[in-house]
Amino acid sequence: MNQRTFRFKLRSSHRPPEPSTTDLVVEFLSDSGLWEPQQLSLGMPGFRIYLISLLLCQHFYLVANAREKGIALQEVQADFNVTTSSEWIIEEVEGDFRIRLDHNASAGNEAIAYMQERMKLCPISKNLPESVGKTINVTTMA
Repeated sequence: MNQRTFRFKLRSSHRPPEPSTTDLVVEFLSDSGLWEPQQLSLGMPGFRIYLISLLLCQHFYLVANAREKGIALQEVQADFNVTTSSEWIIEEVEGDFRIRLDHNASAGNEAIAYMQERMKLCPISKNLPESVGKTINVTTMA
């Protein structure tokens, strides 16, 4: 059975105390092996839009829960991989999110675990079948 893996990268910038993301870039690893910036459009394949929505939902929940905990983010980077069957059925979702805190901020292991757990509440993730392997990790960057 042939599996297919869709690979994405995300980078976002944040300027505390502003609550919003100031810059957001999503890239997709194309079949040619090049990372391509993604701009949602009517010409984009629908399945890719769905996967980008899944990634952006995870990002939104990470940023919102950091804000809820009073953790000022400076930057978020993520590697996001989705593996499907040959019939395009999602089998596994893996996200590695790295956060850089504002120079005056700190976040202990408990706060990081809280944010990671809350990311599971993203509605798109919750609608994936139980059979889908889901691994989301959040770590801090120096």
